[in-house]
Amino acid sequence: MKVAEILTKHKLPSLENELVVGHILHKRREWVIANPKYKVSDDQSDQISELIKRRTSGEPLAYIIGKKEFYGREFEVNPSVLIPRPSTETLIELTLEYVKNPHDEVRQADRGVVCFSKVLREDFDPKTIVDIGTGSGCIAITLALENPDLSIIAIDISKDALEVAKQNSESHNAQVEFRKGNLMEPLNDVSEPFILVSNPPYIPDSEELMKDVKDYEPSYALFGGEDGMDVLNELMRQAKVNPLCTGVVIECREKHANLFVTD
Repeated sequence: MKVAEILTKHKLPSLENELVVGHILHKRREWVIANPKYKVSDDQSDQISELIKRRTSGEPLAYIIGKKEFYGREFEVNPSVLIPRPSTETLIELTLEYVKNPHDEVRQADRGVVCFSKVLREDFDPKTIVDIGTGSGCIAITLALENPDLSIIAIDISKDALEVAKQNSESHNAQVEFRKGNLMEPLNDVSEPFILVSNPPYIPDSEELMKDVKDYEPSYALFGGEDGMDVLNELMRQAKVNPLCTGVVIECREKHANLFVTD
């Protein structure tokens, strides 16, 4: 069977079909599109059909093929970590700008989702970024690669998530220090000023999510209590009382951000 026949046989969106075929053939999506007459073996065709069956049952494509693109780079993902979203690329952009020019801002990232920056202490020029709840490591690693002058510390409460993040760091040859622990607890020995960056769980517990999110992605990385602010509130509290935390850049719901930026 030819690539073109496989792409028309299965009823997933074109992008997803092309990514699945490319995954089995060990080719990039662009190659799949450019080679419609390439003959796929029966074994490869069966493998493609099996993966597409998993996708049609609701399993996220990123978990099926084991990777997700973020900020122009591929990151390994599995059910231990949240799948990187395009909205979080806004967090990268705002953080890189904040490092050069600390300021308060609320920036739209997606529908109802924003990233906000807030200066907590003046007269510092921090060169360290602390990523709280690093998950796949996509934020910490991207910041390390985009600005090699920064020192990056990445924290997560999950040992399995840290393993994924470390593998991604190694594959991208990024200089990131990983620590296990809850929120800012692992920072007791840090003696240099730092900027806190985070994409914490901020979805209210009662909110209904799409099946591929609700049934497969780690709930502890999604839900933030009754109003979605449990982790946010504690994270901001810890940041404000830590004399070395000079500012924060955080992704959250728009209604949450306004409470923190204006206080």
